[in-house]
Amino acid sequence: MAEPEKQDQQWALQRRLEDVFAKLGEKFGDLTGRLETQIKPTVTFDDIGGVREAKAALRGFAVSLTSPELYGQWGITPPKGLLLYGPPGTGKAKLANALATASGAIFYHLKLMNLTSKFGANTGELLQEILRIAMAEEGKAVFFLDEAEALSLEHLLPPPQAREASARLVAALCEKLDAVDASARLLVVAATTRTDALDPALVAPGRLDHLIEIPLPDPDEQREILELIRVRTERNAGRKVFGMVDYHKVLPVMGGMSGADISVIVTRALEAKVHASAEGHAASPVTTEDLLEAIDGYKGVRGVVEKIRYGQYL
Repeated sequence: MAEPEKQDQQWALQRRLEDVFAKLGEKFGDLTGRLETQIKPTVTFDDIGGVREAKAALRGFAVSLTSPELYGQWGITPPKGLLLYGPPGTGKAKLANALATASGAIFYHLKLMNLTSKFGANTGELLQEILRIAMAEEGKAVFFLDEAEALSLEHLLPPPQAREASARLVAALCEKLDAVDASARLLVVAATTRTDALDPALVAPGRLDHLIEIPLPDPDEQREILELIRVRTERNAGRKVFGMVDYHKVLPVMGGMSGADISVIVTRALEAKVHASAEGHAASPVTTEDLLEAIDGYKGVRGVVEKIRYGQYL
């Protein structure tokens, strides 16, 4: 297929989905910030540092979308769902996006924390409708349930009411998962930082029954993440913005930090250069000392960030 024709088809599909979800929003409320779709995702596994085992596992599951007939040759059906679990900031959303890219699939990103913030009696129906639309589209799809712990509704309701309402919500989702046909070429991927908050029904056989841990990076993986950030930043800037970095000094003080933490640290170091330039000072490329200073500053507020993240200040 010629590239212009392919682009026209992708544009038409994008418009059709926008129209469909706009009509759905008229019934259930605006889906902006609650659902995003990418017809042609671009994040690749090579864009993600570390998590080697997780990337290898997900590359394997791409087969369920690209060559589902292989499962039939071995007398089984393709998997319906995966659960990615691990600490915040370890790249779970990016990994799901990369899976869609590797599979040539549409990426549906359902932000459950935002969706359930407007929780009502019809939220389960909305979940079912969005999944039905994804199943009805021709072609392959990765349906990503981000922050699956939000299905517990602990952030909205007192415990007794939360348990009752959550059970109904999960039942509605499981009903649709059970109805996913082997020929649908759709893979449901959920992500959570809190496995303790998930309903066991979600990980029952035939549902999100393949669990993949996304751990914090080790020092070698942290170095890989830093290098990827450096390359991406310099590509965006169109010039060299980093000097030589002594990883023997930087890595030992980054223990327990996620990829997201590292990204924030580099951004803080670069922001310092921006501020210096704005004040008329000659700003040199980012050095080891700049990164160490940014790490020290980040550690100073990290405890506050963690408390806010887990609702201890709410």
